[in-house]
Amino acid sequence: MAGRRSTWEGGSTPITGVGNDCNESSGSAARRRADRRGRRHRAGRRARLDRITGGRRTLLAEPFGVRYGAPTWSPDGTEIALVTGENNDRLIAVDVATGDTRVLVQGHAMAEPDWSRDGSMIVLRWRSRSEGWQLRVLELATGTARPLYTPAAPGELFGSPVFVPDSGRVVFRTDRWYPDLGSGNHSLASVRIGGTGLKKLTDEPRFYLSPVFSPDGRYCAALSVPPANEYPDGGNIIVSTRGFGEQWWIPGDEYDDSTRLDWAHAI
Repeated sequence: MAGRRSTWEGGSTPITGVGNDCNESSGSAARRRADRRGRRHRAGRRARLDRITGGRRTLLAEPFGVRYGAPTWSPDGTEIALVTGENNDRLIAVDVATGDTRVLVQGHAMAEPDWSRDGSMIVLRWRSRSEGWQLRVLELATGTARPLYTPAAPGELFGSPVFVPDSGRVVFRTDRWYPDLGSGNHSLASVRIGGTGLKKLTDEPRFYLSPVFSPDGRYCAALSVPPANEYPDGGNIIVSTRGFGEQWWIPGDEYDDSTRLDWAHAI
């Protein structure tokens, strides 16, 4: 994968940032870069990397031009779901052991899937033909994609959905409450999987990208930019307790070329 990779040991689990572009040199540029996160693809190949041995094994090898994006692991570690298709309109699951694939849903543009820890659902950005981009929850048992969140106004920037550890709510970023600030105007919010109970979780507007919960569920980390940064293109990691009552920064700003954050189990 392109981009730098850095880890921070918090308790027993490291946070890892990968990808490109967490810059915020201007409000409009930051919006464009953040909104492209779910549309970045590497043509033709997906590989599995063993963190312990460093070994790499190709899972998918298709002709040039076939695109894959935004992989998310099943909770039991046996499959990876990812977006593919000419128009990013197919969500597939890949068996890690065999490379066999199955189609989970298709027919609409999709991005940024996240697999629930109970294994029953995937939340993702979904483009409705009549209503535009939304957040939807795909029920894997039935193949039904239920609306979860619809933006309050045209042009609202939202995304990076992730299930809370008990799979009862989804956390995501949005500029719903601060649309006029231009840059650094995101909040983290959450909504129940039934689409009710919208909550604003963070007090101050700032840039957010790729929230992720620690394996033990105690913390939520996200890529962000501190207001005190001398250069607005510096990328940092901000960490919150699960209740979002306290936030602190991980030292260092070397994550400015990252678009995706993960919190791995310690080796």
